[in-house]
Amino acid sequence: MAKQPEFKKYLPLEEWFHRQPTTGEPIELTFDQVEAILGSLLPKSATRLKTWWTNIQPKIQSQRTAWLNNGWKVSEFGLGARRVKFVRA
Repeated sequence: MAKQPEFKKYLPLEEWFHRQPTTGEPIELTFDQVEAILGSLLPKSATRLKTWWTNIQPKIQSQRTAWLNNGWKVSEFGLGARRVKFVRA
């Protein structure tokens, strides 16, 4: 899948997931930590919409591609707590 221009913002996140060990240990990140990995703020939709964190494979590159292409999926998230937990798919 070719990298779409709008996906470039999420390349640091994709690279971060690619570097994670394959131990199977879950990873829990705060939204602030995700923003630090990205080097920019998450869009408002990430802090307001559950659908931003779904595990449905998109037809084009999106933020979900960053974790799905690297064998991770979202197992839990809390919009109020601003946390997301990833597990190996």
